[in-house]
Amino acid sequence: MKTAPLEVKTELPGRTNAYRIAEVRPQVSGIVLNRNFTEGSDVQAGQSLYQIDPATYQASYDSAKGELAKSEAAAAIAHLTVKRYVPLVGTKYISQQEYDQAIADARQADAAVIAAKATVESARINLAYTKVTAPISGRIGKSTVTEGALVTNGQTTELATVQQLDPIYVDVTQSSNDFMRLKQSVEQGNLHKENATSNVELVMENGQTYPLKGTLQFSDVTVDESTGSITLRAVFPNPQHTLCRVCLCVHGLMKASNLTPFLSRNKALAAHRVVMQPC
Repeated sequence: MKTAPLEVKTELPGRTNAYRIAEVRPQVSGIVLNRNFTEGSDVQAGQSLYQIDPATYQASYDSAKGELAKSEAAAAIAHLTVKRYVPLVGTKYISQQEYDQAIADARQADAAVIAAKATVESARINLAYTKVTAPISGRIGKSTVTEGALVTNGQTTELATVQQLDPIYVDVTQSSNDFMRLKQSVEQGNLHKENATSNVELVMENGQTYPLKGTLQFSDVTVDESTGSITLRAVFPNPQHTLCRVCLCVHGLMKASNLTPFLSRNKALAAHRVVMQPC
């Protein structure tokens, strides 16, 4: 007698969530001169989003470069003095103390150059921060400020939020008891996973199957102690942004699958299927 695989399905509720979320905040203070994006559009990491008035930061940068030039000139003179003193210290035209002081002055001048370079770099960074860029690639939402607004370093309100929707997470919840039974069945060999990657199928709210397969991440398991439920996370490719963040409630059908084509002694075959329905 030949037996066929038996699929074990469990319906699970859940939601879609962005793969990454980045809140855009200013790192320097100033007046917003320009907003360089369209709300609701896709942006790339490093793309300019806002321009903060750079005038004072440009002045600080130029001043720092001037101080660096002065420090480098002073260091050059100090080292020339030491070089001139080398043949003189042995002839007693200058004292050993004067020679030692010249060496100390040269070292101090070198330290001043290092400090001046650090000041220039700090000023350069602050000047660069006047161009507020996208920290990640994704879809940007509503801007909370307009041109002419004063923004400050460390403010609690974000300027905008960027969400990476490709790939996208689908979080489904399951009771901890059901999850442990499923896990034990897999460990005991009564239930077989299809493969190591645990592919997931998604059914849209209109009943159509989402064309791209997802992957169930068993490692991303969190327990809600108040409800005794476990959240499982699946990742789906979403190049066309067909799936949007928290726009759908999800009901999942969990399966596992396929180590052997034919199973005996009532062993079940498992796979994964997620069905999306309106909230």
